This record gives sequence, structure tokens and C-alpha cells, in this order.
Amino acid sequence: MSNETVIPLGEYADGDFYPGYEPRLESRPFLAEPLAPFTRDDESRFWMRDSQHFSEGITPASMGLLEDAQTWGTQYGAEIVGIPPTAGMVNRIAGVHVYLGQCPITSPWQIGARAERFGAFAGPRLADFATYWAGYRAELEAAYAHFDGLDVDALSLDELHDALKDAHAFHRRGWGVHFEVMYLLAANYVGFFQLASDLGLDTGQIAQWLAGEETSYLHTDAELWRLAGRARELDVAVALTEPTVEAVRAALDAAPQGATWWAEFEAFLAVWGQRTDETATMDRPSWAEHPATPLASIREFLTRPEGHDFAAARRDVLAERDRLVDEARATLTEEGRVAFDQALASNRSANFVWWNEEHNFLIDRRIHLPVRRLTLAVADRLVAEGRLGAREDVFFLFRHELLDMLGGGGPSDVPALVVARRDYYDHWSARGSELPPVVGSVPDAVHDPIMTELFGLTPEYFATIKAQGTAKSLSGFAAGRGTVVGTARVVRAAQDIDQVRDGDVLVCGGTTTEWTPVFGLVVGCVTDTGGTLSHTAIIAREYGIPCVVGTGVATSTISTGDRVRIDGDRGVVEVLA
Repeated sequence: MSNETVIPLGEYADGDFYPGYEPRLESRPFLAEPLAPFTRDDESRFWMRDSQHFSEGITPASMGLLEDAQTWGTQYGAEIVGIPPTAGMVNRIAGVHVYLGQCPITSPWQIGARAERFGAFAGPRLADFATYWAGYRAELEAAYAHFDGLDVDALSLDELHDALKDAHAFHRRGWGVHFEVMYLLAANYVGFFQLASDLGLDTGQIAQWLAGEETSYLHTDAELWRLAGRARELDVAVALTEPTVEAVRAALDAAPQGATWWAEFEAFLAVWGQRTDETATMDRPSWAEHPATPLASIREFLTRPEGHDFAAARRDVLAERDRLVDEARATLTEEGRVAFDQALASNRSANFVWWNEEHNFLIDRRIHLPVRRLTLAVADRLVAEGRLGAREDVFFLFRHELLDMLGGGGPSDVPALVVARRDYYDHWSARGSELPPVVGSVPDAVHDPIMTELFGLTPEYFATIKAQGTAKSLSGFAAGRGTVVGTARVVRAAQDIDQVRDGDVLVCGGTTTEWTPVFGLVVGCVTDTGGTLSHTAIIAREYGIPCVVGTGVATSTISTGDRVRIDGDRGVVEVLA
């Protein structure tokens, strides 16, 4: 029998949601079940707050992006791949904050039938993953070239309407690709995990056996460190200490070599700036539009003149990887070594540890930018026609409402609706720190490989949640080896990472790619969520810092300024003072 703990939904089950919201089916909104506000019935299921991807809450315009991603995308991916025990994931909304749950499959017949289908689907794709992924990469890059090449100012309103629908179709398609590949790789990784467990190996080392592959985001970080060095060489470092993008530009304009540095920075943005600081978020600019985040990273990097030696760090990771593999193989029989070598080779060619970082550059942080660009172009036209009060008001319209407006319909009183929804967003966004990290019935385990390996929802995680308030120290995944004592810096949202200082211990709900630059500054990291394949675990290993993920309660237990000890070998965190 499962020993369940129930965390009541309370006021979050009252069905409260944005004023004037009417659920409306899109062309393909879901396969298993739809996104919705919480209801009392949801208390019988488990829900995790996804502060990792949606830290501040979500506007009406972003709701369609969320549906495409975590609701439709996960359900599509699970269906296409045929993952046996899961039909994907689904979202619930508390105020404006995003929670995530699984859509389990319990029928023995369905599980068996899907297992057969999974084998037929996975075999050829895992056998030549490079070609498989290259095809999707080419498809995505061709679409970006199309949308980036549109001259939005030359398009009529009808043409903008059509282009916007195309961008939404591409956005949905991209998330279908995302979760098809992610479920495929996650299932392959879980198979390797099971084999390692059966062979008596330390499963906590698996991700280290696959580490060391370079990604686009590590290249991004290296470029940011290089730009910090160039700022010193060109004697413009002082100008970069200004607190805003506008102030930095003004200070650079006054510096003799300021224009040279800014030109190099713009060249960086042209390649690496097509990304935002959160997933599926319409109202946040890209780095290329407003480069506050990369400038903040460079500003903090300037406090460390010695920089970060990426080549040396990678050599250390690869040496440790090879040492651990050799040690594991030495404990096995000949038969065991054959099985281990085959599984290792499969997981290195179809490498989830590498892909889980690399794909963010093409999908997670970029796929919504064509939708954002065209939405803002439409908003400008509607403002000029007097049908919308201000450009940013468009973020408070749901996708179907904006498309209806372009077709001659839409809400009857848009200005009043925007005001009411802004007030609603401000109220609930401000309450973000009050919302519990998990709600509903806490199980002993979930059976979705993405929820297990990326979000860290393992049996140990659920045991920690159930023991909250009684545990003397925090336990989680040992994600980065070593032990360190340092001062905690609790950061709850990606846009606040500029608070992180050199030598801090980062404590957060979980990290995604936009957090990567701070790993060159911190001496350790602790998170609420995350598994062996989470961004935090992968990057902590690449940077060689002690790290414990999936503690469940780090941000509600540790405060900024606390002295903490991280034992990255045992997966234990202690608050010292």
C-alpha cells in the first residue's frame, strides 16, 4: 500500500483565474487531458510547482505557449514514442503560477502494447541518433531563417495574422519534437540505469560516465568570460559596472574604446542572443532585444580577474569520467562488461546529458521568439488603430482573443479587461513565495521518466517531502562531488541571478540554462528539485563544484546569509548557522 501524505490545495482549488477567461479548444490542445486552473478534485493527485521554468507566474499571452509545451508537447511526445507507463504531463494553475503533474497509464494491456511500440520506434533512432537529431536541427533552423527573415513592417495586418498563426504552428511543432526526443533519450537512460543497478554499480555515477561533451551554452559562457577579459584590455570595465543597459551604453559612448567593445558584444548577441531567461514566456525580451542578463554576468565576471579555465575544467571532467568508467568495468564479469559497454556506447551516442543542455539553444529558450516578434508587430498595428491601449497590453490577451481581434471580433471591452487582468497578475505574482512547492497527494513514486530524471521526483524525494519538519539535515541527489562550507544566497527567480556574488552557495528551486553563467562564481549549489539529468546537476559537474539537488525543501529551510555545508558525495546539506 502506498503511504500518502496530502498537502491541501486550500484556496488554490477555488477555480480562481484571469477575469474573462473562457476555456477554448485550440486545434490540438492536448491528447490526454487539458491545462486548467486547480479544482478540488485535483487534491487526489500529486502536483509540483514548476518554479524552475516559470518562477514569476504566467500572463494570458503565455498561456498558449505553456499549453503547446508542457501539456500538448509532453502528451504528444509520450504518445509518439510509446513510453509505457505515462501519457505525458499536464499543467494546473494556482493564481498565475504553474504546477505540473503526470498523466499515468495503469492498464496492463496498454503498458504492454506501448512497450512493444516503443521498441520498434526507439531501435533505429538510437542506432543513428546523430542523423535523427540532425534532421530535426535542420528543420528548426530552416524555420528560424524563415521567421527571422520576415519584414514585419512591410506586411499587411492580414499577412501578419497569417504569419502569427504560422509561428504558433511552428511553436507547437517544435515542442512536439522536443518531447519526442526527450522521452526517447530519457527511456534509454532509464534502461542504462536499470542495467547498472542490476550489475551492482553505483547508479549515482551514470551521468558522470556521460559527461564532458561541449554544448552551445558552455560556448556562450566562454564567450561571456572572453568579453569580460576584452573589457579590461580595452579599459572599459568601469563602464560595464553601470546598473542598466542604457547607462552602460552611455558610459561606453564616452569611453575611447567603448564602441569597439560594444561592437564585439553585438556580434556575440547576433550568435548567442536569441534566447530568453524563461521558457514559453511571451512578455520577456530576448538577450538580443534587451541584454540586461549577459551584461550582468559580465559585470560579475569582472570581479574575478583570473577568469574561468574552461579547457582545464573539461579535461578534469573527462579524466574523472574515464576513471569512474574504468573502476566500474573492473568490478564486472566478462558478460557484465559486454552489456555495460553496449549500454554505455548507446548512451554516449544518444547522450541525454549532452542533449538536455544542447537542445535548449534550439528550442526551449528560442522557439517562442517568432511568436513574440509577430505578436508585438500586431500589437503595434492595433495600438495605431486605437483598438489596443498600449503595446504591452497584448500580453494580457489569450491567444484566441488576439486572433479573434485580427478576424474582426475579440473581447468587447479590451481596455477594462486588460486593467482587471493586470491587477490579477500583480496580486498573484507578488504571492509567489507563499505558494507551496508541492500540493495534493504525495505518492511514493511517479512513473514518468522525465519527471523522475529531470525534476528529481524519485522515491527519495517523496520521502523527504513526507519527512519535512522532522529531518535534521537536507538530503537529495549527490550531483557534484566534494564538500564545501559557504554563505547561502537564496534566489527564487532567473531574473534575480544578478544578486549572486563570487563565492556564494546558490540555493534555488532549480536552474535552467539562463543560470549557467553563475556557476563560474558560486562555490556550491543546492536545489529543491532536480535529478541526475537536471541542468543543475549537469552544469555543477562541468564546473566541478559540490552540488545537491532534489532536496524538496531547500528554499523553505535555508535563508540568505546562512552558513551551510554541502556534501556533494553523500547528497547531504547542513545549515550551520
